[in-house]
Amino acid sequence: MLFPESFKEKSVLLNLSQEGIRRPSTKIFSLHHSPTVSNKKVLVLLHGYPQNHTLYYDFVRELSVLGILDEWDIVIPDLPGYGRSTKIPSADGSHLANSKRAVAADIVSLINALFGTKQQFVVAGHDRGARVAYRLAKDHRDRVLGTCIMEIVPTKKVFERMNYSDKHRMTFGTYHWIFLALPSPLPETLIGASSDFYYSHTIESWTGPRSRGNFDPIAVASWVEQYRNPAVITGALEDYRAGASIDLEHDEEDERDGTAAVDCPLLVLHSVGFGEKNDVKGIWEPLAAPGKIQIRSVGDDQVGHFIPVEAAQETVAELVPWLKTLDFGSKS
Repeated sequence: MLFPESFKEKSVLLNLSQEGIRRPSTKIFSLHHSPTVSNKKVLVLLHGYPQNHTLYYDFVRELSVLGILDEWDIVIPDLPGYGRSTKIPSADGSHLANSKRAVAADIVSLINALFGTKQQFVVAGHDRGARVAYRLAKDHRDRVLGTCIMEIVPTKKVFERMNYSDKHRMTFGTYHWIFLALPSPLPETLIGASSDFYYSHTIESWTGPRSRGNFDPIAVASWVEQYRNPAVITGALEDYRAGASIDLEHDEEDERDGTAAVDCPLLVLHSVGFGEKNDVKGIWEPLAAPGKIQIRSVGDDQVGHFIPVEAAQETVAELVPWLKTLDFGSKS
């Protein structure tokens, strides 16, 4: 069993409308832990690519050690399109359904279904989940009390780094941003022909030496085997297609409108290697409210991209003190 018995499966069917247009149903699968005595504190954990909710199997054990499960509701969904959550792509080719804005709205709808429409929450996300978390903090300022983002810089910065200035080192390191965003059916066909190999290779190549080959095999199987379902391959691809199109448009609108920065407390966590490749402080400080950002490197140089599982203890050790500074009555 990957998660403590207190984590119960929840599936919520969302029938949402956007700009007055009825959208196809989205089903969100999640695990939900409720403390014995509810304190109305909710933490949402969002996974990234190529994983699903089981990314956090070791993470929640560390949260338990530090007493967070005694006080907080924990919600860990599969992002729409990943794992056991479903998302029908936009029929018009806009990729809007899989945009971070739409997925952020899906997460809010999940919280509404579980706790009601006034419940505030803290969100922590890794990789693609961190991009949803950042969008949540911008679009739902009245609901999000704090945001923790792990291992990302803004989407636009990733594409800007794909150039010859470093002999295309960053381009090769982020090739999947282009490959996965290519039009259907090319990536679907190529990945579908050998999905186990492709995702096993992806996970291993992004994992640091400290953890390579040491992840729980049940978790790894859940990450790899989900892509035997063609709909999950499409879900991940639509995520990246949105990232290369509509997500950039939304971010550029924020820049023009002066709403690119978040106003809630922001915790930025990254691996040593990520910090060596990116000016994390220089990039994120202008996008946070003055005095409300903390930036921390976790683990050592043997830790790779998947810090919630490769460096679960160190990551949680940074998260928990920050969580305890947040005031759940501050926006009521």
